[in-house]
Amino acid sequence: MRGRGDGMSGLSSGDYVTRQIRALAEAVRREGAGGVGTRSFQLAEHLAAEGGVHRGDILTATATLLAMAAWCDGEAEAARRFAERAAEHDEDSRELVAHLLCLEVGAEEGWLPQERAEALLEYARRARRGDLASRVRSIAGPRGGRHRRED
Repeated sequence: MRGRGDGMSGLSSGDYVTRQIRALAEAVRREGAGGVGTRSFQLAEHLAAEGGVHRGDILTATATLLAMAAWCDGEAEAARRFAERAAEHDEDSRELVAHLLCLEVGAEEGWLPQERAEALLEYARRARRGDLASRVRSIAGPRGGRHRRED
């Protein structure tokens, strides 16, 4: 996830990595409810080694998503354990994951509050992540944010 070289080179390397990412997403869905995340973390480690993804970034993201899945499944203790595991990684990885989650929620909702869009654009500039800046602009529009439209 974090820029190493061109940043996302491993993620664009073809069908194999795409299948691994999908397998990781499926493992997270299955293991969030009270599990220990064994399969999810194995797949995350594999993506770090083979897919060109920064280890701390993928492990932080995996632990965070497992915590969210556990929480949604009503498993507060498992959610706490996974959140603690996410917090074990470096601040840069935690910051990236927080921004990516906000970006994904914005994409799903189809809008971003102006302050969130501005924070995401500032992060993308600091981290030299043009891919994230482009994604923010595609969701938020050229002025850095928009409010939800009333239908």
